[in-house]
Amino acid sequence: MARKIRYFILVFLPSALFVVFGAWRLKQMDDNLVLVRLQSTQELAVGLGANALTRHLETVRQDLRYLATQEALGRLLNDTGPTALDYLTRDFVAFSNATQIFDQIRWIDETGLERVRVDRIAGAAVVVPQERLQNKGTRYFFTDTMALNPGQVFVSPLDLNIEGNAIEQPYKPMLRFATPVTDQTGRRRGIVILNYLGQVMLDAFSAVTNGLSDDMMLLNNDGYWLKSKDPAEEWGFMLQQPLTLGHRAPGAWSRIRTADRGQERTASGLWTWRTVYPLLSGEVSSAGTAAPAGLSQGRVGQEGYVWKVVSRVDPEQLAALGAQTTRRYTIIVASLLGLLAVVGGLLAQALDGQAKARELLERLATTDGLTGLANRRFFMEQLQRYWSGYQRRPEVPVGVLMLDLDHFKAVNDSHGHATGDMVLQHFANILSAALRQDDMAGRIGGEEFCVLLHGSDLEGVRQFAERVRGQLESTPLESGHLRLTITLSGGGSGFMTGDTLATAAIQRADAALYRAKEAGRNRIELAAPLTPG
Repeated sequence: MARKIRYFILVFLPSALFVVFGAWRLKQMDDNLVLVRLQSTQELAVGLGANALTRHLETVRQDLRYLATQEALGRLLNDTGPTALDYLTRDFVAFSNATQIFDQIRWIDETGLERVRVDRIAGAAVVVPQERLQNKGTRYFFTDTMALNPGQVFVSPLDLNIEGNAIEQPYKPMLRFATPVTDQTGRRRGIVILNYLGQVMLDAFSAVTNGLSDDMMLLNNDGYWLKSKDPAEEWGFMLQQPLTLGHRAPGAWSRIRTADRGQERTASGLWTWRTVYPLLSGEVSSAGTAAPAGLSQGRVGQEGYVWKVVSRVDPEQLAALGAQTTRRYTIIVASLLGLLAVVGGLLAQALDGQAKARELLERLATTDGLTGLANRRFFMEQLQRYWSGYQRRPEVPVGVLMLDLDHFKAVNDSHGHATGDMVLQHFANILSAALRQDDMAGRIGGEEFCVLLHGSDLEGVRQFAERVRGQLESTPLESGHLRLTITLSGGGSGFMTGDTLATAAIQRADAALYRAKEAGRNRIELAAPLTPG
């Protein structure tokens, strides 16, 4: 009996030690993979949130430019008669009903008097009668806008609307976009101002980040919440309440306030952030005031007006991720040890399962699970490898192509996300079939892809992109009774000897992609060739 026990120990103990050590190593890898996935998800969330804010701000700017230069306003500024005033009023009403995102559209003359004001009440545009028009000559948005040059834009702080010397209930977040206007002699004739319903932008911000982060927030430059998972934290600067992230998490806020973007794990959780600059070059804002008739507290430039898009994963959630893997691997180890105690031969099977698990983890770490293409993290690693090869042999070109499926959101909205996934897989199959052995493609966003073409100059990039674009357009997705024709837009560039970073080519290709979208989509644009440095 003693000898049997000794043999059992000699066979079982090494195998048991190997299983325990292997499980511990796999748990480390699993923990790292889970953390990387979580970090990538948070980076995606803040990126989508920041892009949603920027898109909405640009839409309002375009609307302001349109209203400030329209013909009806020009006639009125040079002919103050009632007919011209009536034309402008009707244009403002039509514009309000068409856009449905402006609480007020106003022309305020050079004395500060509201001359035309269209409010949005209960979902409809309402013209405010002349006897109810007010003088806004002392309000900060009027004085600061009148100090601008024609063509410049004033963007107010994002705050709550004030009516009757009190904050309007329920809260109505507001952004004011204004620009001075002149008559044909160049004389200032007041301002055109749009009161943008900020809730539209905040709702879009919440929609694009929903499901990606449990604690998504939007902060102003002082750390006050403009959007929080807890509504009680919002608008503290308007309510005279010291509710700021600086008070709640001073260490994290110190890094978030001073860095444009980043990700850091602290005792208070995993923080991921990105800075949004609401002002473009040449635009100004004001420090503003919560007082209903407050004067300007001073003009603020582009660098002084920022929003912080921040995601936080709390320490309990991070700890829970580790606890889940610990429980999982504890069960695995106990089961394997039990099996090893009964049948030593099952050790080979356990080792094979371990190898498969490792292979699966490595595949998950490098491949996009839906399309089978490289995921963003692995693609960016390979980008550096291509860049290193190009630096050694700059005579061999490397093309860079950014591709984006046109109107992909509409597919999801109309047919559901399952169909959207089929569209992505359909496109990935076409793209993969077109790649050569030395080429590489990766999915770097929702419907955004990037391709590296070894040995291809700009013309080669264009030919490849047109081939893929044409193949996709001519090969509809068919599933049951569904038949969808998908198109794409692309932007091409390539590594240049004057580049200092591999991502410079991606930035040029992305800018060309943006031009392709602006030019009507379903087309390929190339970045202008650069002079080698």
